[in-house]
Amino acid sequence: MAFDPMQEDCLRLILASMERDGAQTLEDASYIEQAANQYQVDPSALIKTDRDRSFHLVAKAAELIDYRAPFAPSEADAEACISTAESYLTEAVELDASNWDAQRMLATVQARTEDELVSYLLEHRDEVGKDTQRLMESASNPFELEFARDLGRRPHQRWLAALASRLLISGQYRMALTHAEMCLKANPLDLAGARHTGMLALAKLEVAPEELAQWRSRHATAYQQLIDPANTHLGGHTPDAWSLLAELSIRYRSFDFEGATEAIRSLMRIYPHAAQSLYFQAEFPDGVFGRVRVQPGSDDELVLALSEATPLLQEGMGTPEAASLALWVSEHELVQQELVKDGAALDFDMQPNDDAKGDA
Repeated sequence: MAFDPMQEDCLRLILASMERDGAQTLEDASYIEQAANQYQVDPSALIKTDRDRSFHLVAKAAELIDYRAPFAPSEADAEACISTAESYLTEAVELDASNWDAQRMLATVQARTEDELVSYLLEHRDEVGKDTQRLMESASNPFELEFARDLGRRPHQRWLAALASRLLISGQYRMALTHAEMCLKANPLDLAGARHTGMLALAKLEVAPEELAQWRSRHATAYQQLIDPANTHLGGHTPDAWSLLAELSIRYRSFDFEGATEAIRSLMRIYPHAAQSLYFQAEFPDGVFGRVRVQPGSDDELVLALSEATPLLQEGMGTPEAASLALWVSEHELVQQELVKDGAALDFDMQPNDDAKGDA
C-alpha cells in the first residue's frame, strides 16, 4: 500500500463534484463511474475551485518528481522535470496556502540541507495537525465529513511520515521512531509506510531482535496484508524487506553472523532477483509526495528498502577493521553463489555502488 497522487486527485475531484451537483448518496456508482471517466479524458472539466486546482498541481508535480525524474534519460531531462514540478508547486501554494502537501513538497525541493528541511517540518508539524482537526470539526454535510475522515487527513500523515524519514537520515533515530509512531496513530493502516521507517530506526538504536517482533505486533493493522500463518518469523508475519534488513543489521552488529545470514537467506527466498539488488545496493531518490509505490514482494520493493536502509548499510566504513555492513552483504557467499547461478557478469572492475556504501 502507498499513496497514489493521481488516484487521490481523482477521488478529491469526484467528491467535490458530487457535493456541487447535489448527489443523493456517496455511493452513487453511476455518478462515480461517469466522473472517473471524465477525469481520464479531461480532468480540467472537474476542476472548479482554487483548492481543486491546487491539489491537481500537486499530483502533476508528484508524477514528475517521483516517477519520471528518476528514470529520465539524462540529468538534464531529470532537472527539467524537477524544475517544472517546482513551478507547479509554487502555483499550488499561491492558489491554496493551506495545501500542506504543496508546502511540504516545495520545501523539500528547495531545501539546501537536510537539517533545514527537518527544522521546517518540525516548525509546522502541529499547525498541520490542527488544520486536519478543524476539517473534521467544521464538516457540515456528508461530503465534507467524508473528505475530513479520509482524504483530508492524508496530508498530515504524509507530513509525519516525511518527518520520520528525514529524522532517520539526519541521525536522530529516537525522534524518527517517535514520529513514525505518531503517523501510525494518525492512520493505523499506514499508507505512508511509516512502519518501515520505524523498523529502520529501531535497528539504528540496536535494540534486541525481539523488539522488532514487538513493533510488528503493536502495529499489526499496518502489517495485516502480510500475514502468513505458516511463518512464525518476526511475530507470525511474512517479513518485508525493511523488517529483514533491520534484523540483518541488528544480528550483524551483535556478531550473530548466523542470524544475519538467515536474514539474507530470507530476502533471497522472498524476492525474485535479490542477489543483484543485494550486490549493487543502488540508491533510489526518496519520494517527495510519499513513499514511491511498488509491488509488494517485487524486486523494486527490495531496491527501495535497500536504498532507505543506507544509514544501516554504510555504517562502519573507513578501515578494514570496520568494514561496512554493505560490503559484508554484497560479498556474502549466498549472494555471490546466486549471482554465479544466475549467470551474472561479474567483471573485475564491477564493484558495488560506491555511493550507497560511502560516507553520508
